[in-house]
Amino acid sequence: MYGAETWTIKKEDENRLLVFEMMCLRKIMGVSRLDRIRNTIIRDTLGLNNTIIDKITQKRIRFFGHIQRMRNDRYPKIVIEGNVHGKRPRGRPPKRWMDTIKTDCLAITSIAAAGRMAKDRVVWHGFTMDQMARQSAPASVPTP
Repeated sequence: MYGAETWTIKKEDENRLLVFEMMCLRKIMGVSRLDRIRNTIIRDTLGLNNTIIDKITQKRIRFFGHIQRMRNDRYPKIVIEGNVHGKRPRGRPPKRWMDTIKTDCLAITSIAAAGRMAKDRVVWHGFTMDQMARQSAPASVPTP
């Protein structure tokens, strides 16, 4: 996951990462798919609440906070907030990093509010921890 804070992941890539993660977790437990043990049971047995996608999202949001607190003359901030001039090629535009950040923050707040919160390191750290707590909270399962 080195450099995962700058990744823009498509849904297909997310699925591949989740499959790889479960393959590794199954190997750790010593079970195969032929044993027909559900993924949720494996995660509960190992005590894992967050998936690899949740961890990547947290890294992205933390890095967004670092970028927001940087001086305007730093290269990472220039690259993230810069605007490239020119004509775009035909077809669907590629997914940008800021688009991914917007979707990550949209569930809780707007991107403008997130940018203001990120200026204060303590507030931003609390925000990222709250978001991870929401993601790791077990889904309520209705009892029969």
